[in-house]
Amino acid sequence: MLGNGLGALSVSLYFVAIRQFVGRPYSKPWLAIMVGSVVVVGAVAGQKYQVATIFNGFVYGALELLNALTLWRATQSESKPVQRTVALAYFLMGIVLPLRALALILSQVNTDYLNAAPVWHQAIFIFSFVYIVVTKLGFVQMCKIKAETMIVQQSLTDGLTGLANRRAFDNALQIALNRSNHDARPFSVVLVDLDHFKELNDRFGHLAGDAALVAFGQRLRAGLRMQDYAFRYGGEEFCVLLPNTDAAEAEAVAGRLCVEVALEEQHGHPAQTASFGVAIWRRGDTADTLIGRADHALYRAKSLGRNRVELAGHVDCVGVTA
Repeated sequence: MLGNGLGALSVSLYFVAIRQFVGRPYSKPWLAIMVGSVVVVGAVAGQKYQVATIFNGFVYGALELLNALTLWRATQSESKPVQRTVALAYFLMGIVLPLRALALILSQVNTDYLNAAPVWHQAIFIFSFVYIVVTKLGFVQMCKIKAETMIVQQSLTDGLTGLANRRAFDNALQIALNRSNHDARPFSVVLVDLDHFKELNDRFGHLAGDAALVAFGQRLRAGLRMQDYAFRYGGEEFCVLLPNTDAAEAEAVAGRLCVEVALEEQHGHPAQTASFGVAIWRRGDTADTLIGRADHALYRAKSLGRNRVELAGHVDCVGVTA
């Protein structure tokens, strides 16, 4: 009873671990029923080990097939080779266990098969050893890869707004520069700065300022096209990367965003607007030269009254349509 109970518990715990790994729910009552039924059948079977083995073969086989299906259907790109290998091992064991149970039924073994085991059992024992090594070490490797991926994602994500951070922007900008220097496809960078943010912080406190940054980041991201990327550049300053976008398109996108992210005064809070500085890639640009032009355009937008877009000329947000 103890051996069967511990075996069923270990199988159910791995089933839970796999479901949690891929973010899928599981039923605790059904797992409890599974563990309990394995213990009861093992106790009733007594020394007739083949009876418990037949029952366990079908029960465990079903769980192994569910593990295989879960891992195969919810494959994560960063750990795909390892995850598919582990899923295949679970699938094979999910086939082997019921087949062994059927073989024991058809052979009508009445003796203690552990002492008088058929020759084909040796092959199953060898496969089981390989299965344990592959699935257990494979699962550890999957968890390691997932943890490393999460650490990388956290290092590239702004903790307050949930947008990509300055480091992520630097990486994305360098990739865009390399691509455009190779194939001459244009792209644009837009620096965005919240207007009068210091006044908001001073009047209502830093918690209100943080809430305003979070809400602004959400509106900014919601207003972008599918191919565009938003970043928190630092403080109240944000940045948008517009791939495959020339001057006219960048100016239009920034003008639309300027209107869509603005909020009127409400609940005693001042109106919230932003200023935009747009720079278009030129051959020979570096990250510093491109950001420098965008920053200069942003400074011009601030000096000309805020709540506007500046490129070569200027576009007032008033009258710009989405």
